[in-house]
Amino acid sequence: MDFRVLALSLFLWLFPLWASANDQLDNLAEMVYQYPTKALAQITALEKQQTSDNTNDINQLRLNVLKCQNFLQLGENEAAINLAQMGEASAKQLKLDQARPYFLNCQADAYLNYDNIQDALPLLDSAITLARRYQQPQALIDALRLRGQLDTNTDNFSSAIEDLRIALDIYPDINSQTQNWVWPPQAYVYAAMGNLLYATNDLPQAMYYTKLALKSADAKGKVRHVLLRNAARIALDNNDREYSDQLEKQAKILLPEIGSPLELAYSYAILASIALDKGKIDTAEEYISIAMNTFKQQNQKVAMMRSTRLLAQIRFAQNRDEAAITLMQSAIEQGEALKQYTDLKWFYGILSDYYQTHNNYQLAYEFLQKRFDAAELANEATNNTRILQFKARLNQQGLEQANSDEQHSHTSLLNDLNLDWAYSTLFLVIMALTGSAIWYFIDKQNNRAPAADASPKNIPPLEQLELTLHSAKQGDYPLSLLLLNASQIRQVDLPGLLDKLQDKLREQDKLLRYSIDEVVIVLPYTSAVGAQRVVNQITPTIQTLQGTSKVNIGVAVMQQFDTLESLVKRASINRLGKLKGSEPLNSYSPAK
Repeated sequence: MDFRVLALSLFLWLFPLWASANDQLDNLAEMVYQYPTKALAQITALEKQQTSDNTNDINQLRLNVLKCQNFLQLGENEAAINLAQMGEASAKQLKLDQARPYFLNCQADAYLNYDNIQDALPLLDSAITLARRYQQPQALIDALRLRGQLDTNTDNFSSAIEDLRIALDIYPDINSQTQNWVWPPQAYVYAAMGNLLYATNDLPQAMYYTKLALKSADAKGKVRHVLLRNAARIALDNNDREYSDQLEKQAKILLPEIGSPLELAYSYAILASIALDKGKIDTAEEYISIAMNTFKQQNQKVAMMRSTRLLAQIRFAQNRDEAAITLMQSAIEQGEALKQYTDLKWFYGILSDYYQTHNNYQLAYEFLQKRFDAAELANEATNNTRILQFKARLNQQGLEQANSDEQHSHTSLLNDLNLDWAYSTLFLVIMALTGSAIWYFIDKQNNRAPAADASPKNIPPLEQLELTLHSAKQGDYPLSLLLLNASQIRQVDLPGLLDKLQDKLREQDKLLRYSIDEVVIVLPYTSAVGAQRVVNQITPTIQTLQGTSKVNIGVAVMQQFDTLESLVKRASINRLGKLKGSEPLNSYSPAK
């Protein structure tokens, strides 16, 4: 009896210590995002305490997860990668696989900060798979958030909105885990959705989700600063200058919460771009100079390239054109060396617009052509990224299927060995008779089935367009192609627009969504004059959904040597050539 009383007393004494340690780590899970410098000091103290105490494996792993996330918030990406790799190996060794997705998320986030999508994507897909397998909603939400941000940056909006929608739906489940690890602030998930809608030019909805983020209980410290500076940009682009000024002022007050020089430099770069768009040229120059000094010291090449472009735009605003052109050429050289084709597309666009306004049409056209080539390379890189993502998911599914099949085969073998031989024989005979009967009825049904419909409607849309081009060449009749850029139209409105356009076309005309932001219309028996009439006919319909933006539709007339790709390319060049200052010099975002 005395022993049981002693054991119970010991348990009651240890339980508060265990609960206190968990509460301390739970508080750290929020602090690493909100106040990363303070969090690092507490993590260091806990590591020293763990060395003297024999802390259990789970708490040691969790502290490493928190430290890895803390490195990310301080901009120490290389340290985060090294710690994540060691942490995952430790989790495997200790057979604590539920901790692995947290280290994979940390490693993937660090690679994304380096713009290394090829290494980040497989890690995110693996993290999502493991989080679902071991029922870790905290890891799943973070992985979906990161993948949603990545898809937003690569214009894969349909996939991004699905990931972020799921992350928001399951966020309340973070409290259902028996063992906490680390989870992103809900404010960051709302902000990611806001950034996605901002990228699709749905500014009111982007502002709605950004306000939800600011109202979140975890929007404190660094988290709140990041939200405020992003909200200031969205409000400015939404023509709400007064609200943008308020948000920018609040963001500057919280600058001391950013303990890392690198993270502080990113904030100054974004504030510089906002100041430039507001006409505060001197303030913009001061902020970008501070940012560039840090980027140069820490060898942040991509951020340096984007900041050089922003400084060039400041020089243009100061009417120092020669200095601005020199800076733009430097930014282009950096972009070509880093193969940042998406950035190069905008760099070439700045110079093309500049030379056009100065009536140097030859150079304007040369940079317009370079912009088009860069856009093609950017699209190719994006497609390769999506193919890589698709292959990674297929590979992950294949591994899961192989493991499942292996387990199923092993179980079946054990069951077979336990069966009596007579029952096994009887079972096989019954299965053979059943299989024969099924085969007989299926074969009989197939013989009665009608032949498959080989009508053109069953041919894929792209092949239908190729056949239309081929028929036009064989029949020697004219054919025109229209190319509409639908990036100014909300994705939810696009299907309705396509239906309206189809009603205005002839039966033989072909309409196809060629890519996420491009719609192709093929017009058989139509010359350039007829194609222009069609453009005039459909423009009002497009204008109703596109708003005040100018509708630019590229037109190309088929030549005998043309393919579908070359026709689309010439139509795209024709459309870009019609742009007259539709993209102002100050519309480019700063270092990401």
